[in-house]
Amino acid sequence: MSISRLFAIIKKEFIQIKRDKPSLVISIIMPLAMLFLFGYAVSTEVDHIPMTVFDQSKTQESRGFIDAYRNSLYFNPDYYVNNMD
Repeated sequence: MSISRLFAIIKKEFIQIKRDKPSLVISIIMPLAMLFLFGYAVSTEVDHIPMTVFDQSKTQESRGFIDAYRNSLYFNPDYYVNNMD
């Protein structure tokens, strides 16, 4: 298909949409409405993620590392396990 033929088809479709008002509403207004609706509905804030801690070394450094997670706003080390199972 040549570029001129493609542009002719695109032009024809725009003319058809311009003539048909319901199609114009559906093709322009509905995507904009959905964009605003989903923009307000979706939250990208990540906070208080539960996590499991497996501390094999049980040293002061590892406890400090876990305390840093505990004091952050993003992670909650809620679960502690003693083995990998």
